[in-house]
This record gives sequence, C-alpha cells and structure tokens, in this order.
Amino acid sequence: MPIISVSLSESLKKFINKLVSKNQYDNKSKLIRDALLRLMSTEDISATLNEYSEFTPIAKNIIGNMIIVAPNEYHVHKKLNRIENVYKDQIVSKNQNFVSPNFITFMIFDGSLQDFQKLVVEINSIEEIKNFRYLIIN
Repeated sequence: MPIISVSLSESLKKFINKLVSKNQYDNKSKLIRDALLRLMSTEDISATLNEYSEFTPIAKNIIGNMIIVAPNEYHVHKKLNRIENVYKDQIVSKNQNFVSPNFITFMIFDGSLQDFQKLVVEINSIEEIKNFRYLIIN
C-alpha cells in the first residue's frame, strides 16, 4: 500500500495512540483506514466525491473474505445477522465455528466494492467483536 504523511494536532495524535494502546485497533494505519472507510460510506461524502471524476467509485465487482471473532452471545449474533440479511445476495458463503466462549465466522462476499466497504463498516460498528479481518481477493 502507498504511504501518505498527514499532519495532526497533538490532541488527535493522543486520541489515536490511546485507541491503539487500548487494543481497539492493531495499529494506527488500520484505525485511519477504518475511519476513512466509514467516512466514504456516508451518503453526503459519496455524493460530494461523485462530483469529481477522479473520485468516481469503482464499478467493478470484487471477491472478498472476512473472518469475525466475537463472543457467542445472542445479542451479538442478532446484530451480525441483521447486517448479513442486508447483504444476503452478495454473501455467497458463510461458515461458523464455535470455540467457547467465542464464535468464528468466515464469509465470502461477491459484489461491488462500495457494498463491501459498507459491509465492513457495519461489521466494524459491532462493539463486541474481538477480531475482524477482511481481504479483497481481486
């Protein structure tokens, strides 16, 4: 991935370091990437970006996979199932394993890059998730 330098205020720097040190994110890059994905998924930002041809969303379909580790609790399953239902046409495969006290979900996604980004943001919003990894295959 390309590297970009960014100037931040001292308070933002401390905030980022605090989130990373509390193990809410693996590193600063992942935190910033996730924040940008969330920003990109909002309608206001998407509409603004569409005004500029260089920022036109990529229309190609992608294959992506996701691994989710979360507590094996009813309310967590309910949150995840609600999100999965929205993307049921793009989630082509799902496997779950239960390893007490957690469950591990493996999903394969086949759809637009924008839908994958939205799905990732929604899954990331589930606070109880212990670990979440995703990979775009093509």
